[in-house]
Amino acid sequence: MRGKFVKAIDMALARVLPGARLGGRDLVIYAFHSVLPGLEALGENLIDPYQPITLADIESVIVALKRRGLRFVTGHEIAAGERRGPMAWLTFDDGYANNLALLPLLRRHGVPATIFVATGHVMSGEAYWWDVLYREGMRRGRAPADLAREREAMKALAPVQIRARLIAMFGEGALRPVGEIDRPMHPEELARLARVPLIEIGNHTHAHSILTRVDKEASRREIAACSAVLARITGRAPASIAYPNGNFSPAVMEAARSAGLEIGVTCLPFRNRIAGDGAEESANLALGRFAGLRNGAIRRELALSLAPLGLGIARSRRITQCNLRGPITSRA
Repeated sequence: MRGKFVKAIDMALARVLPGARLGGRDLVIYAFHSVLPGLEALGENLIDPYQPITLADIESVIVALKRRGLRFVTGHEIAAGERRGPMAWLTFDDGYANNLALLPLLRRHGVPATIFVATGHVMSGEAYWWDVLYREGMRRGRAPADLAREREAMKALAPVQIRARLIAMFGEGALRPVGEIDRPMHPEELARLARVPLIEIGNHTHAHSILTRVDKEASRREIAACSAVLARITGRAPASIAYPNGNFSPAVMEAARSAGLEIGVTCLPFRNRIAGDGAEESANLALGRFAGLRNGAIRRELALSLAPLGLGIARSRRITQCNLRGPITSRA
């Protein structure tokens, strides 16, 4: 109830004070996933429809943020000490091949973006499990709401268990992508993408493990393996990590730090004040992101992210209360 009350206040202020100024160290981060040419692509029921957005949606966000005077940055810039704000950071999770369609848009506007890659999918070529569940479930006549509940329940399992369950339900062939809409990037595509000056590649773990659901050693392996694969493919170690599903804990943050990562992003919707040198830098491993949703919700999220209070006004409290035992309800 308290969260809904704060959101209502933020939304009201966003409407009446659209020109509220952001501070010089303010950073607003946006999380996206699949990128589609148009929402009609969802009609074939080949991917989970929860969070795909269109190129037009992304362009509307870029234009709006530019009008507000935000400067676009990457994780490497933040890790290097960039503090000239206000700043915006566009991030895309998972490593979908459809993210390659972003390049003309980013070049046209001259803005960078970060692609957080789950390297296990890049290496295996297998489709992301949530898309397999949705596609095959819909083919068998299951209701979308039922599949959404099962998606959330399956997050309690380790990736190897999820894979085994999907094979038991639908057969191993179901793990193969059905086309350009649902496949991960190939290693060669990732290597070429990493050479584009406007693109940064980040860590999204190797197997897309929800890191608070595995033990400390497994968490370290997942993060380290992803960084190692990215360094081998792209020639550069990542500076930042997007925690799958947004879940993090002190142990997960330490695992990220031990892998050489300096920036960590969650799915907690608040605007960030970038920390300076010293002990405060640990806060940069738990930065908030606003999830970009489809069907007009982007405008709401954008307004909330720029509201005078910003969601998560009690920032440290939100980090402390982050769901450490179960998944935050967001498929990041």
